[in-house]
Amino acid sequence: MSQPQFAWVPNALTTGRILFIPVIIAAILTFSTEKQFMSAPLILALFGIMIATDFLDGYFARKWNVTSNYGRMIDPIADKLFVAGLLITVLIVKSGAVLLLIPALIIIGRDIFISGLREHAALEGIVMPPTKLAKWKTATEMFALGALLIALTLLLGENLGEKIYLAGIVLLWIAALLSAFTGFKYARAALK
Repeated sequence: MSQPQFAWVPNALTTGRILFIPVIIAAILTFSTEKQFMSAPLILALFGIMIATDFLDGYFARKWNVTSNYGRMIDPIADKLFVAGLLITVLIVKSGAVLLLIPALIIIGRDIFISGLREHAALEGIVMPPTKLAKWKTATEMFALGALLIALTLLLGENLGEKIYLAGIVLLWIAALLSAFTGFKYARAALK
């Protein structure tokens, strides 16, 4: 059975997502220093494209039955680079706000730990697929980052901007708690 003509698309979307990470980071940092309003739609559009490609790469791979070892390896790396890159960038823009710093450290630390754990498990022939709760964690991270980017880039007025920023922080803390919990569950499963 031959592969579909566009079997390369899922891996190209994932790789493209990685290549766009520096672009969105540069756009956020440029916006934060120069306050160019035209940068705000670009930042939010790039964020939307990256979220869409994260969904579409897996969707097409499953639909066309073209999952690959490369895709299984690179997709979680792309997600972790994207989240870590945006969290660090937001921390730079907000001058290391403690309410952002603590959940960011939990999320990034957990992601590094779990990546190492998965690598070790793979060497032992053990597959550790993401759990539903880990997928909820990722979704919560994306909503948190989206809220933070909206609050930081759009001129919404002080009251609305503060509410959206606060919602982003709350969602980030929820994502951090889910990160810690799922990280513990992965570690416990790997130790068995």
